[in-house]
Amino acid sequence: MSWKLTKKLKETHLGPLANTFSRSPSTSTITPDPKDEKAGISGTSTPANDNGIAASELIATQPPAQPRPGILIVTLHEGAGFSLPEQYKATLSHHQQNSLSQGNGFGVAGSVRPGSSQQQGSVAGSYATNARPQTSGGGFGVVPTNHGRISSKYLPYALLDFDKLQVFVNSVAGTPENPLWAGDNTAYKFDVSRVTELAVHLYLRNPNAPPGSGRSQDIFLGVTRINPRFEEVRKYVEDPKLGKKDKEKAAAEWQAREKSLGLSGTEWLDVSYGTGKLKIGVEYIENRTRSLKIEDFDLLKVVGKGSFGKVMQVKKKDTQRIYALKTIRKAHIISRSEVAHTLAERSVLSQINNPFIVPLKFTFQSPEKLYFVLAFVNGGELFHHLQKEQRFDINRSRFYTAELLCALECLHGFNVIYRDLKPENILLDYSGHIALCDFGLCKLDMKDEDRTNTFCGTPEYLAPELLLGQGYTKTVDWWTLGVLLYEMLTGLPPFYDENTNEMYRKILSEPLHFPGPEIVPPSAKDLLTKLLNRKPDQRLGANGASEIKAHPFFHSIDWRKLLQRKYEPTFKPNV
Repeated sequence: MSWKLTKKLKETHLGPLANTFSRSPSTSTITPDPKDEKAGISGTSTPANDNGIAASELIATQPPAQPRPGILIVTLHEGAGFSLPEQYKATLSHHQQNSLSQGNGFGVAGSVRPGSSQQQGSVAGSYATNARPQTSGGGFGVVPTNHGRISSKYLPYALLDFDKLQVFVNSVAGTPENPLWAGDNTAYKFDVSRVTELAVHLYLRNPNAPPGSGRSQDIFLGVTRINPRFEEVRKYVEDPKLGKKDKEKAAAEWQAREKSLGLSGTEWLDVSYGTGKLKIGVEYIENRTRSLKIEDFDLLKVVGKGSFGKVMQVKKKDTQRIYALKTIRKAHIISRSEVAHTLAERSVLSQINNPFIVPLKFTFQSPEKLYFVLAFVNGGELFHHLQKEQRFDINRSRFYTAELLCALECLHGFNVIYRDLKPENILLDYSGHIALCDFGLCKLDMKDEDRTNTFCGTPEYLAPELLLGQGYTKTVDWWTLGVLLYEMLTGLPPFYDENTNEMYRKILSEPLHFPGPEIVPPSAKDLLTKLLNRKPDQRLGANGASEIKAHPFFHSIDWRKLLQRKYEPTFKPNV
């Protein structure tokens, strides 16, 4: 049963690789016969410690901590001491000089009115009594002004990111280095279903950006990462039986323990990968109400339909967050013996906490239907972006492949084979990170030595051992990862043909062909050759994901940093 949210592009007839560099979306996903989905047939890894590989393996297999369901309330107040990255200062200063000569009104850094530096000082000084951090210039002299006032378009904005729920928040006043947000007048609520961090990414719109370039040209000012407290704050009760010193010690221990539980309240926090501080408020409220029902959501629009039911974009009434709500008719899955597949997806998503997998937020039911509520990842399918750009450069392809490798490693750590990797099942979020979705074809309880024989997947991504009916293991996912990397670099899967039978013949016997090194560099060619090895036991990854991570193609990747989403994507979708 496919968990595809929507097919956005219709089938088109395509020419050869050299002529078109494009393909249609997969029109057929081969679903398993329920009779075949039985226990697999039973049949070592050499982890490397460089580049954070070993550390990333530990992170990848950690099960999510489960707090009590509740709501996280986030309030942005102000920033202080923001500055442009060094690489932008010279470029934008040159742009400023040209613009000033043409009368385009680029003003003095942080000025409120022409020549009013004293007024700027009074604005910064007015917060000194509230322990507001003092600031420096920050290199924002290149920001456009209107009669000396900073254009609101060029004040910093924030992207709040919590468990794949993302919200843009524009600052409303202040200056680029000392922006002001709406504070207590506007609070943003996030549903809490598991323990995860809150990230606040800070950006400035680039005045140099060409028209239509979108957010990819915006300037990254830094990020503040917060571990919120997912327990309600309790008041300290002093023990009257203790002496003065013991009371002081007990109070100090209580405060230390409370602080270790995470942030609660309003604080100034440092900005990483940038300068300055951000004043932010965080509060967690436990939800003690009844279970969810469909009336708790506003239904916005249908984004997908199938024989199983619908997928709708919805808004949760109490938090105003947007979700994808999948409705499944119980009678349908019972009549088609698809109960196991439905429960498989729920099982996978409920136990896994990975930054590159779409999280399942809630499940509930009515007498006739099951409801699965997932994060609504709104940056579009990777397939859409690949069709638009025809192919990706080597760095962008490497970045997506690395994030997908971490997602698949996480699934394998929970003894799950994904089995349906393709661009249509990969979404991009607002930040440009990937989010793997559609888990209806997953195979559960597959240990490293286990085999399964189920024939399922997408034709152009099927591995040879699956076509031959020899049974397959987790290594089938590494074949599909190789196919995906090849498609991102060249525009088409390596053995693509409009005739499905001919495509199967090519998968089984056709030599692997590569474009020139300007498209597929030597390290990528070597990786693809090893991932697309027709012998599963000799395929790269047969001994675990760590040997793929250690390949020279990924030598620039710090895997721990990648899993913590500390790389800033070069491409950000326009939404």
